This record gives sequence, C-alpha cells and structure tokens, in this order.
Amino acid sequence: MKAIRLFPLRKLYDKDRAMTKTAFFLFFYCAIYSSFSQSAPGLFLNPTGTYILKGEKHRSEIKGNFAEIRVKLINDSQVAIAMYCNKGYPEYLAGSFTDTLSYADNRAVYASKPDPSCQIIFSFENNGLNIKQVYTDPASTCGFGKGVFPLGFIEKYSSDMPIIQSLSRL
Repeated sequence: MKAIRLFPLRKLYDKDRAMTKTAFFLFFYCAIYSSFSQSAPGLFLNPTGTYILKGEKHRSEIKGNFAEIRVKLINDSQVAIAMYCNKGYPEYLAGSFTDTLSYADNRAVYASKPDPSCQIIFSFENNGLNIKQVYTDPASTCGFGKGVFPLGFIEKYSSDMPIIQSLSRL
C-alpha cells in the first residue's frame, strides 16, 4: 500500500523559496533605483537653469499644460524664479510670476499674494524639478486660473545661467 501525502511539503517549500527570492530581488532593485534616481539627503543642488514642459501638439493646437521655468541661484539660501505656464487648448489660460524665494533643502516655496491659503513647492532634483501645491482651501488655485499651474515633474532643459525677467506673453 502506497503512502498518500496530504500536504506536498516539497512544492510548498520550493514556492516559498521562489517568493523569498523574488521579494529580495524586488527590494534590492527598488533600493538601487531609488539611490540613483534621487539626490542624497543633505546634498546641496544648484538649481540654476531652465526647465521646460512641452504640451502635446495636435493639428496645430497645443493640448495640455506647457511651461517654462527659469531659476537662478542667488546665494545658498535664495533663488530667483521666472515662470510662465499655460493650460493649452481650448482656453489657453495662462499665468506667470517672477519672484525671489527662500531656498533650503533643495526646495523653494512660492506663497501666493492673491491667495494666501496656497503655496507652491518647487523640489529640485538633478534632472528636473517636482512641483506640488499645498492649500487649506480645496478650491484654491494659488492666484492662477483653474488648471493653469503644471503639477508634477518638469525636466531640466539647460543648466546654463538664465535671464530672469517676466515671461508673461501679454
């Protein structure tokens, strides 16, 4: 009479080993990727340069946000920023500002004068910048039209010293 195994332990053991190897590989990959994709904490970045977001062009119309941001490091704790942004087709609502902002921990914060319930945070990285909006009023637009301000990652186009001036197209 043959012995019947109710639990195929060998197969379970092999599956657990494979899952452990996969989990280890994913953890190792994520650790390596994050170490190369982000600047080290405490590492000072010179944000000087031009950052450009290009909208998608369809039938001679630009759809989606497009923007140009020029940044110049004044000293270790201040940057000058000139920015123009546009919502794109069909309204082409636009906004711009030129200002000197505090710079610490590779971040600059723009506090809107027309809308004090809102701040725009520029977080600089080696290859671009991330823009996020912090507000107390969910309807806040930081003084810009709805959907005008581009949020998310914007690639660095050039590290050359930009000319800081109003970029308003009006």
